[in-house]
Amino acid sequence: MIKLPDTLEDSTEQAIAATMNAINAGCMRVQIDMRFPELAQLPIALAFAQAFTEKYGQTWQALFADAGTAALAKRDWAESDILRNISMRGVNEGRAAARPESQAFLLISPTSVEVDGIEKLLPLIGDRPFVMLNPKLENSEVGLGLAARRMRDRFLSVFEISYYIQPVDGGAVWRCYPQLWQVWQEKNVGGNPDQSPKMELIHEGTERPVGDDLNRIMGKATGKKPSLIGQMQQFLNALSR
Repeated sequence: MIKLPDTLEDSTEQAIAATMNAINAGCMRVQIDMRFPELAQLPIALAFAQAFTEKYGQTWQALFADAGTAALAKRDWAESDILRNISMRGVNEGRAAARPESQAFLLISPTSVEVDGIEKLLPLIGDRPFVMLNPKLENSEVGLGLAARRMRDRFLSVFEISYYIQPVDGGAVWRCYPQLWQVWQEKNVGGNPDQSPKMELIHEGTERPVGDDLNRIMGKATGKKPSLIGQMQQFLNALSR
């Protein structure tokens, strides 16, 4: 069994391997979600781009929120010999963002603003792999209204989550394809607060645990009810889902 990663580098390697496993298993719409605070996106995108080039050669496309972001990435990646000739486009560039000769597509950190353009692009891509890396669909100009949430949920329903990791209070929620969803909890070794805690698997399931379900899982393991602060955080999280 694959273990919870110790570092961001380990997590990135796991995410790449899980994504390739999902594609090889026939998943054509794949999502990666690494929910670390203040995560720098381009270094992770670069690691994925290198892995895509190893798998597909020059016949894949890197997609970004817009043409300006694509141009910045092309400049930043220019020193990489294997990426110099990769097509980098804005997802809103229509047919230019889905060349017939491209075998796969990697979309980097889209927001809800781009969802309409992505949905128009997907029929052009057809049954070729389309991988969405670390979407930011909660924080955009679209807002958090009911219509926006329904739009996001409809859009995301076609994607297989190959990799997900989110630190939570006292633990983490994790999925690494093809494994189940897992919840891990920090445990002090021997009850000694001076020792570094280790992570212990406390739950596995077919669905991502959120909100009340996650609180029940953590509460059952600790024997404690969620605090008022935790309940307020749960409420705020619910608003953003």
